[in-house]
Amino acid sequence: MSRWNALVPLALFLLAPPAGAVSWSLGTQFGLASITSGAGSRGKSTVVAWPSSALTYEPGLRLTCGSARHEYDVTLDTGLLLLDEAGSTISLLVGMASYQQVFRREWPWSPFANVGVGLYREEAATRTHSSFRFGTGAGVRHVVRENHGALRAEVRYDELRGDRGSGRPRLHTVGLRLGFDLWL
Repeated sequence: MSRWNALVPLALFLLAPPAGAVSWSLGTQFGLASITSGAGSRGKSTVVAWPSSALTYEPGLRLTCGSARHEYDVTLDTGLLLLDEAGSTISLLVGMASYQQVFRREWPWSPFANVGVGLYREEAATRTHSSFRFGTGAGVRHVVRENHGALRAEVRYDELRGDRGSGRPRLHTVGLRLGFDLWL
């Protein structure tokens, strides 16, 4: 048995919040981002997307599982673009699993921090490439009346590793996400 098979479950156990009711939410986000490459070139793109899109390396749909008041959440941010034209199919899939913690939940606009890891996958007729991504963010959220959900604003930094097979360099994204979560 490898050391990781024992350390990962132990770390998750030690980081887990106290037992309590589990609550789910579903949300989306508006994205404003600046994407730069780390390949020595001076390439830069500015992106505005509603919702955020896999075409711009960003997830747009969020599924969350957390504590009853969503103070401790595990999120799965996803995005998919599938284009099929004249028998040729291109797909872009982005997914990121994150941990988010809210501080001072009693405040009208509560601060939170988020850290995550994920994958970006590009698939075409002749090639398939996958790249690792990671990121972190900080923001504020406002719980809407009667705890039906929350509005959030988050400043984020994400890095998508380069891919030699497709020629895509390492990408750095600094952005602003404005979103909402519907608590189910």
